[in-house]
Amino acid sequence: MSRKRSKRIKTPAFFKNFKKSLSQRAAILGVVIIFIILTLILTKAFLYRSDYFRLRAIEVNNILPEGVSAPNIKYDQLLGFYKGKNIFKTNLKDIAYFFQEGYPDAKHVRANIVLPDKILVNIKCRWPVAVLKGDRPYLVDEEGYVLSSYYTLSPSNFPVIEGVNPRYLGRYTKKINLNNLKLALELLKAINRSKYIMKFGLASINAQDAASLSFSLSNGIEIRVGSENFEERLRLLEKTLRDPRLILNRIEYIDVRFKDVIIGPK
Repeated sequence: MSRKRSKRIKTPAFFKNFKKSLSQRAAILGVVIIFIILTLILTKAFLYRSDYFRLRAIEVNNILPEGVSAPNIKYDQLLGFYKGKNIFKTNLKDIAYFFQEGYPDAKHVRANIVLPDKILVNIKCRWPVAVLKGDRPYLVDEEGYVLSSYYTLSPSNFPVIEGVNPRYLGRYTKKINLNNLKLALELLKAINRSKYIMKFGLASINAQDAASLSFSLSNGIEIRVGSENFEERLRLLEKTLRDPRLILNRIEYIDVRFKDVIIGPK
């Protein structure tokens, strides 16, 4: 009996070419990966060991309200600690914290690397917008933070918010989380947006009752505005003040809380 010979299956040519192409690509990819790794190692070695990137200066850019001088912060010791060290090994958070301590009223303190050899510290301080009267006048910013280092500014330059009496708050800036202060500051923003009303001057805002806010113009007229719809009610007030028939020195108050404006005579 004769045996049948098995036929040998030939590998298609396109498959052989595909395997060869895949092997070539894998080899090229391996070379590229090795090149990238070596490049990163050499770059890191250059950045961390080169004298070109050794810290030589710390520069401060502070944005302060007009009339306020920068605190006398002696940061020679800080510079002395980091000077000559690799700039990429400096602790930016520690540097920012150092300046935050010196500027207790700072809203933002950020330390950034400026290549090749400098640290730039950007300091943005809170700006006062009103005065609270407690054991002394406290200036407060638009978010309700009491500013500890601005008390030397003349309180007469800012409107008074009455009905919020802060106790001694210490050296550091603190936020007063009271609803009546929050509403008063929202009202203040709305008033400041009205150029016409600001022509009369804003003397004070009475926030004693959060449900019924009022404010006084510099001429003594009380404006009763309530605790909501400030923009709408101030537009109504502006329209009323523009009335040529109005005799301001005979008015005690103007109430804009209702659809019909109420004018109270003296």
